[in-house]
Amino acid sequence: MSVSDEIKQRIDLVDFISRYTPLKKAGATYKGLCPFHSERTPSFVVFPHTGTWHCFGACSTGGDLFGFLMRKENLEFREALQILAREAGVSLEDETGDRSQNRRGQIYEANAAAAAYFAEVLHNHPVAQTARDYLQRRAIDAATRDHFQLGFALESWSGLRDYLSARKFDIDLQLEAGLLKRSEERDSTYDAFRGRVMIPIRDRMGRVIGFGGRILGDGQPKYLNTAETPVFHKSHVIYGLDMAYEAIRSAGQVVIVEGYMDVIAAHQHGFSNVVACMGTALTPDQLQQLQRYTNTFVLALDADSAGQQATIRGLNQARQALTRVRKPAVTATGLRFEERLGAALYIASMPEGRDPDEVVRHDPSLWRQLIAEAKPLVDFYFAVVAGQMDLSSARGKGAAVAELAPLIAELDDEIEREHYIQQLSRLVQVDERTVAGRVQAAARTSQVPAQARPAGQGRLGIQKRAPASTPEETGAPAELEIAPSLPAAPERSERAGLHPEDYLLAHLLREPDLLIWLAGAAHEREIVAIDAGDWQHVEHQEIFRALKRWMSSDEQWDVELFQETLPGPLHGRLARLIAAGAELPAANNDELRTDLLKVLVRMRLDRLKARSMQIKYLIDEATQQGERDDARDLYTVNNQVLRDLSHLQTTYRNLSRVLVSQGRAEQGVKIR
Repeated sequence: MSVSDEIKQRIDLVDFISRYTPLKKAGATYKGLCPFHSERTPSFVVFPHTGTWHCFGACSTGGDLFGFLMRKENLEFREALQILAREAGVSLEDETGDRSQNRRGQIYEANAAAAAYFAEVLHNHPVAQTARDYLQRRAIDAATRDHFQLGFALESWSGLRDYLSARKFDIDLQLEAGLLKRSEERDSTYDAFRGRVMIPIRDRMGRVIGFGGRILGDGQPKYLNTAETPVFHKSHVIYGLDMAYEAIRSAGQVVIVEGYMDVIAAHQHGFSNVVACMGTALTPDQLQQLQRYTNTFVLALDADSAGQQATIRGLNQARQALTRVRKPAVTATGLRFEERLGAALYIASMPEGRDPDEVVRHDPSLWRQLIAEAKPLVDFYFAVVAGQMDLSSARGKGAAVAELAPLIAELDDEIEREHYIQQLSRLVQVDERTVAGRVQAAARTSQVPAQARPAGQGRLGIQKRAPASTPEETGAPAELEIAPSLPAAPERSERAGLHPEDYLLAHLLREPDLLIWLAGAAHEREIVAIDAGDWQHVEHQEIFRALKRWMSSDEQWDVELFQETLPGPLHGRLARLIAAGAELPAANNDELRTDLLKVLVRMRLDRLKARSMQIKYLIDEATQQGERDDARDLYTVNNQVLRDLSHLQTTYRNLSRVLVSQGRAEQGVKIR
């Protein structure tokens, strides 16, 4: 049994979901209002016997325990796994026997103990009076100091080391956690932080992963951060996110500042949607984390030139990292789909000579006004370009258009695009049609012709639903013939002794380029692109997501490096899939590739058939209870499922015919 299966066995799905929405027993199932969208009539159903849930309303989505928590709390699989494992009392040591996960847990414990030690020193040690005075000058009150667990590191070479050693944290662990450093000359260890105000850094789960230390006086560096450790990666860290994510989601907006004290001051004065990213430039990882909670970003960085340059670097990162959406656009050659930035980016400029910390402490109302009046990204870029480029020269004008045209092309609103095209035309004193052509050229790099999209598909390749008929119009829908779960002729996956999910994923892990081939082949045959939702097992879903991310990067395939991107408990599952893939024939011929596409369709057929059976059961329950409206709504949903099944059945049969013809052709070659 895998770790995820053990967790699902120990946690009652009905009890867990009931924390978010009240559920009422309905036969062998439980019903309630969907926690993912507003509705008056319950359409959310939990199936205890299968450990799954599904919304038959607007969401039209479902999953298991992990899927529910990930969707509800905007978590990655790794985070959901840690939360649920802790609740279920399940160890997260991976199945291969690797103790790295347990070692990470020990580092968290050592960091937590260090944070408690630093806080105790700040509160009570006489030498820490200078640190207490510093916090008082920064107007940090006692409640905020305790809330952020601020502390102080003594000017001692071994104070923390001795404290942790007395609590059974070995020296190697303290070194690995970045709490100690080693002196090669003296062959000894010493405290990494000395004579500094200590600021614990926590991850989204609230676990201490490292520290920032602020020097008192004129020493350098002004701020010293924990070195890279197994749990602390600077490019991933968002300071204050554990205390801000709920406020970010509630406000629909995140404010990003540059320093620890900026965050602490903002939270003290009630601005709880404020976070800071480690370093002066935002990273794609940090921005993608934040986009799980909001699509509105306000960058409130220092007004000096260094802060302005940091802002520009951050915005360039944002444009590359943030999720994009496709929008239809009418062009001279017909309807096309253009890629636009799926986020709103704003800049809040601080008054000259003041940073966010000072503004918040001295004038909270001004801070509120500055955030409310933050400029859109394009306006900020216009101001920067106008101040930095020689717009009297042809070269400067060309550079300005090259810099601004891609930003204008990404704007979602057509009126806004026209406004900025006119503004850019006036700025560089070039004909508006010429500027508009450059903007269109910038957009063209991400265009997808509408005629190339599979028939019946909408944005992002989602299959459009035809208007459904009600039982009053058509009567109860007739049972459609669908491809059987076990075809008369054994499939290749069955001959290999593998479940279709294992079979397909094992092939993709053996030859990851097949993922690219599958995407193209699906498009040619008007099949919705392969996605994590095609796998029913949550561990398969996460491995597929990781594989898709890897194939989107520039990294060469390396299964050992790929394994490091997965949570430890998935390593055993990955090892078994890799081993199974090694026993399979190489996917170097058309017949085997077509077979993989057929397996994908079969997985969808099996899933839809199971969905139809669930709906029919719910229809029977509603009919017996006299709930005619519920039964009618369920008939409507089932009609669509049956239509999808009929379409997939046709695709499945066509692929079977292709395989037969390919097999005959191959035999003919062999005979000759």
